[in-house]
Amino acid sequence: MLLFTPDKVYQLDKAAVEQDGFAEIELMQRAGRRVWQSIAERWPQLSAITVFAGAGNNGGDAFVVALCARREGVDVQLLIQGDLTRQSDTSRHFKQQWEQAGGEFEAWNGQELSGEVIVDGLLGIGLQRELDDHWQDLIATINSCEVPRIAIDIPSGLNGLTGNPQPVAVEAHLTVTFIGVKTGQYLADGPDYCGELIYEDLGVSRSARQSVPAALDVIESCQLPALRKKNTHKNHYGNLLIIGGDQGMSGAVALSAQAALRSGAGLVTALVHPDCRNNLASFPEIMVLGWDAIETRLAEASIVVVGPGLGVSDAATHCLHQLGQVTLPMVVDASALSADFLQSLKSKQVVITPHPGEAAGLLSIDSAEVQSDRLEACDRLSKTFSTTCVLKGSGTLVAEQGKVTALNTHGNAGMASAGMGDVLSGIIAAMMGQGLTLFEAAKTAVFIHALSAESYSRKHDQIGLVASDIIEHIPAVVKRLRNTS
Repeated sequence: MLLFTPDKVYQLDKAAVEQDGFAEIELMQRAGRRVWQSIAERWPQLSAITVFAGAGNNGGDAFVVALCARREGVDVQLLIQGDLTRQSDTSRHFKQQWEQAGGEFEAWNGQELSGEVIVDGLLGIGLQRELDDHWQDLIATINSCEVPRIAIDIPSGLNGLTGNPQPVAVEAHLTVTFIGVKTGQYLADGPDYCGELIYEDLGVSRSARQSVPAALDVIESCQLPALRKKNTHKNHYGNLLIIGGDQGMSGAVALSAQAALRSGAGLVTALVHPDCRNNLASFPEIMVLGWDAIETRLAEASIVVVGPGLGVSDAATHCLHQLGQVTLPMVVDASALSADFLQSLKSKQVVITPHPGEAAGLLSIDSAEVQSDRLEACDRLSKTFSTTCVLKGSGTLVAEQGKVTALNTHGNAGMASAGMGDVLSGIIAAMMGQGLTLFEAAKTAVFIHALSAESYSRKHDQIGLVASDIIEHIPAVVKRLRNTS
């Protein structure tokens, strides 16, 4: 599913008119009717409804909803916020229809809300500013009502680009969105505020929708490595070298290495602090050496993962210096994520996997700024360092220049646990070693990683999820994906 920024949605509206020949009145009427249909299907015994209408096109949609409800014999309380003298001609048309039908409305002034459901048609997708106290009080009033709340196109107060409230937003149980799904409905807090999200294309043609570039592509499937031939051997599937594991952090390398093996890597060698070599003795499939073997092992490797548990010692810095001279495909994570190191790399095949704090360090900003616009931050990282960027977190993003950025919506909050990033790095490298491009390897790994968390949570509570549980579920998830592809 493709997602669009608000400015691109406006272009989609324009394309619907210019290419498909829709009148704006027809589009608004269809939008309002679809909202009403969604309400009537879910609450067929509805007898009273409160509709909030703003001065923009969302307000026009709200007048259509009010008209539909009134025709069905539902009592409508229609409340206005904003200056209706600023309405577009299209919105004004439906306001006039409401008045001609004998409908009444009044400005919101803190009065009691009488509806069995509340319809939010106040603010649209273009909101970027912080709402003033009056708007915040109104939204707080709506949210305090213990009845279903339905948002037209987007919950009022939600930033349609970033998914952040400004600083509050209507907490909708149901959002009916039109023409194109907005990035802010899937990023940051967007999913929590939108509730159930219904997409309606309003009959706009596929060609019109394809005429406008999307900002995000939701990962709904993935490219798996080709099935293996019988006449094959381990060197066909990647010789991975994982460098990390300083004192007290050797578990990070173990997780990355095990994840790579469970994801199909042919050979995995771990280079760790010399004092930590015995810590990985319980994993017989992993070859374990000290950091001093890096030069020899780099000559044999086909893929490098650097960073899990590496730390910032002089010896770790020496490893990074040597890696800067090679051209091998590379996954860079954790303490290896420094701007100086990335800019020193000769390799042009690099995947970086920062969490928001690491991303902030790379961009010389704070993590709150990264989180305020994750899409922009991920794009900047990919451009600045000429890499494939995996920006981890709720709604992990995968960006590469020339590609539509991919968004993962799977997984769960149980993944907020130590070692998850180490596991992801190992899966990415394994996919690269089996022939996937960097972008496809990253997308596939993120998808498998998230589905493995969901698989665990089908039998267990999320609170108990740990990184090694992800590893155990990888083979079954991959098999299921193969069987359904």
